[in-house]
Amino acid sequence: MFSWGQDAHRGFRLKDGAKRDSGPATDSGLRRLELGYRLAGLSAGRSALAFVKTNGNAFVVVKKQSGGGKQKFVKCKEKIQAVGCHGDGNEVMVLLLSEEGKLFCVDTHAYNPKPLEALCNIPVSQVACGSQHSVALTKGGQVYTWGQNSRGQLGLGSSETCTDSPRRLGGLSALPLVQVAAGGEQSFALCVSGAVLGWGRNHRGQLGLGDTTDRHTATAVHCLNKKSTIHISCGKDHTAILTKNGDVFTFGSGQYGQLGHNLFGDELRPRLVAELWGAKVTKIACGWHHTLALTESKRVYSFGCGEQGQLGHGKESHPSVPLPVQLLQVATDAQIGNIFAGENCSFATCAPTEGVHEEASDDAIGIKTQRRLTDMIDKWTLEYDSKTWKKIKKKCLHREIHRTFSSASCLNTIFLEQSKDKHFQTSPKYSGLNLSVARLSFEKLVKRDNVFAEVEASLLDLLPSLNKKPLAVEGLRIYLLLNELLFVIQRHKRDGASTTLAKAVAASLLNLSVDSLQVIGDWWSSLPLSTMVEHVNVWKQALSAMLSSMSVSHYFGARNLVLVLQHMYNVNSRTAEPQKMPETDFCLLIDKKFLQEDLCLWILTELKSFPSQPLILCRFPFLMDLQSKKFVFDLHADSSRMRAEMPHMFCWFAQPLSFDLTLSRASILDDTFEQLSGVNPEEYKLPLLIYFEENDIVENDLNLYKKDFFHEVFHEMMSAESGMFMFNDSKTLAWFPSKATEVDERYFYFGVLCGLALYNRCIIHLPFPLALFKKLIGVKPSLSDLIEFSPCVGESLLNILEDYEDDDIQNLYMDFVIHWDDKEVDLDTKNPGKPLTGQNKKEFVDAYVNHAFNTSVDGVFQDFKQGFFQVCNQDLVKLFRPEELQEVLVGKDFHDWEKLKQNTGYEGVYSTTPPHPTIQMFWEVFDELTEDQKRAFLWFLTGSERVPILGLDKIKMTVRVQEVEDLCYDEYYPETHTCFSILELPKYSNKEIMHTKLTEAMSSNRKIYSDCI
Repeated sequence: MFSWGQDAHRGFRLKDGAKRDSGPATDSGLRRLELGYRLAGLSAGRSALAFVKTNGNAFVVVKKQSGGGKQKFVKCKEKIQAVGCHGDGNEVMVLLLSEEGKLFCVDTHAYNPKPLEALCNIPVSQVACGSQHSVALTKGGQVYTWGQNSRGQLGLGSSETCTDSPRRLGGLSALPLVQVAAGGEQSFALCVSGAVLGWGRNHRGQLGLGDTTDRHTATAVHCLNKKSTIHISCGKDHTAILTKNGDVFTFGSGQYGQLGHNLFGDELRPRLVAELWGAKVTKIACGWHHTLALTESKRVYSFGCGEQGQLGHGKESHPSVPLPVQLLQVATDAQIGNIFAGENCSFATCAPTEGVHEEASDDAIGIKTQRRLTDMIDKWTLEYDSKTWKKIKKKCLHREIHRTFSSASCLNTIFLEQSKDKHFQTSPKYSGLNLSVARLSFEKLVKRDNVFAEVEASLLDLLPSLNKKPLAVEGLRIYLLLNELLFVIQRHKRDGASTTLAKAVAASLLNLSVDSLQVIGDWWSSLPLSTMVEHVNVWKQALSAMLSSMSVSHYFGARNLVLVLQHMYNVNSRTAEPQKMPETDFCLLIDKKFLQEDLCLWILTELKSFPSQPLILCRFPFLMDLQSKKFVFDLHADSSRMRAEMPHMFCWFAQPLSFDLTLSRASILDDTFEQLSGVNPEEYKLPLLIYFEENDIVENDLNLYKKDFFHEVFHEMMSAESGMFMFNDSKTLAWFPSKATEVDERYFYFGVLCGLALYNRCIIHLPFPLALFKKLIGVKPSLSDLIEFSPCVGESLLNILEDYEDDDIQNLYMDFVIHWDDKEVDLDTKNPGKPLTGQNKKEFVDAYVNHAFNTSVDGVFQDFKQGFFQVCNQDLVKLFRPEELQEVLVGKDFHDWEKLKQNTGYEGVYSTTPPHPTIQMFWEVFDELTEDQKRAFLWFLTGSERVPILGLDKIKMTVRVQEVEDLCYDEYYPETHTCFSILELPKYSNKEIMHTKLTEAMSSNRKIYSDCI
């Protein structure tokens, strides 16, 4: 071993009984000490030095005032793996850490080791000492501190000045810590993927936080994020860190040049030691005011204070850049293995070449932990019978399982992405986890009931204690791992277990801070799309299991699961294609009975007669598929009709029990507006009955008249002749006119009619862009809506926004003046004629879209909206997404004529095998029809040119023979019953007659009802 600096060689017992202080010093002050044994660890404080041999024996040298001291063996029953010491001449503390994880405090008078009582049952993996405080890291990843706390170095806050008993730092409990370090009055903790946290004195910037304010609790050193830190060493008031790539960063006091930046000033943030860049440093060590570095080539560099010879340069100087230490010739079969720095002294240990193995760096601990867990899982999941398991459980296995799965720190340390050290890139956007490896391990765990029971019990103990906001994002990995575990549990059909654990995980998740939830959401949305879907299905399956086993009034535990899904849904909504999940992937298959109960609860809540709220309805509509939403809306409409009828049933004077409209087909639109204006809006919710002056009142045809009414009134209203709307260039879409007057009540009744159609389950001709349905439910229209309505204008704006460079826009010579609905409009009235530039192009596009869909039509749209919600409940309408609301109101085009043929049934004489000749003739005629004629046939059959969105797969026709008294079938037209999609088809004598009669019946001059022909 080489030593240099103040009393560095004193006290060691040398090989072959040589004197303890023998060995000549070189000109640079170095001594070569032939110890005859190898050191596993060394710690040198102001008044004491402690070291441990590779055989586990520990020794202490207490310095005397006259210099030097004697090497004293500390007799301990356990093998020692590490030592630490601090204190001045009056108070010296020496700590010994055994291989079993016990921490001993050594009496430097009698040299008797005594276990530290507060940690006697808690295995410790590391210990570090400052000037008057100590920090311990347990094997469970917990940090304990004790000693002086004058500058916050214990991390316990500012309320305590000192403590003799170790205290746990709860704020670090979930972090995957691999190292603790301590200096003068500062402390640090290092996470497995390189996150660094510091606390304590910071008057010279030794915490690396960019200021000189002391920290009394652990604080993340964000400047070191993604630097791949693997080791930290502290001096009195400076700090050095080593990265995976062999770079060294220093910060804090530079008074003696100990930062190595060729300056003597302080650094408040970590700064790269440029002179060591490229040298691939493997070890660092800080003395009180100096720094050592060992490179891959086994050269030692030193910089900083050299007053006591601690730099090994032979003169009392303060070099501010790293200079090589001129070590004595090392034997050809040996090389430098490690370096240590004391207060004012330095050490470099040697070992035979074949005996030098790189000590495991702190980043390797995660790899070792992962391998150890894999081995333990294999051991836990051996085929034990119940008796053997009980014996083993009494010994140690259940302790191992509990220690692993009741520690968030342990769980966050394992299953890292080791490939190319990717886990060092952990950030709020990347978790650093290898979930495939985690899933394989969990697959093994859940196959053994006894093992899984221990795992679940441990996790249920752990989850309530997790922090709301871990100090580093590495502390949040556990939540992704638990999602994987829940997935594996469900795949092995442990429904009860997954529900119990899912509720606990959900409660813990929802206890997190907003920032923490944001991180988890970003991690989840960066996973493969298939994994995202699997994780969503975990919560859907757990929620479905809970809903199937409880009534609506007892779902408190399920609410947290719903909130987790809400968070995932919100994250997915912000995710860009193609990573975004379809919104339908969040929908549950919800039992109708549950929906009925939830609706009843919602109604009672609306009436303020019940304190509880519904679980899903109107709060989490994303969980409902379109069928569930439509079922609830229609159920509420039925209930509203009944409630509207109730006051009229018990009045002593006559009151209408229905909302009747008696109209002339010749003036259907004017009649409709006139009659709507003459009734109390409360009557809109009564059963709607339509009567046409041209038709006799036939009870069975009233529903048919309703369909016919909506068909005719909307076709007339949406025609150009009505003058109510503007149309796009292709005349395919309508929009509200910007020229409409404030007193035009037609737009209010237009809204009423749309509401009546939805309320009465009728689809209508409403050729409006999606923007209409967005605005109805409070969603802001966007450029995509303008592209739909006016592709030419919309795509031009898109080009300006995405494709044009600033020079291109300048050459357009455009300003904020546009033409819309045959009017010239200045989009910025405060700055008339403002030119369009590359800087304000987004403002221009947003203003254009806003004018088209909002500003120019605000009055008429508000009238329309008011009329619509006079009929329909606004909260229930908002259950629908814009696309869904449009599809429910307008229906879908139908083109699958082959499906119609397959779904057709036959009655009476037509029900034969092979098909009846008239049926064969009908399908031959039908196949020869044009697409427009086939759509006309659909209207003829069902009363609508489109089909309800939920009826696409259910459209079915029944064909039966039309009974005629004179049997002269060729004289009759086919007839339909649209309520039931029944076609009454005469037995025509030939194909030509059938084609003529069918097309004439479908023509616009003929009504679809038999009594109109």
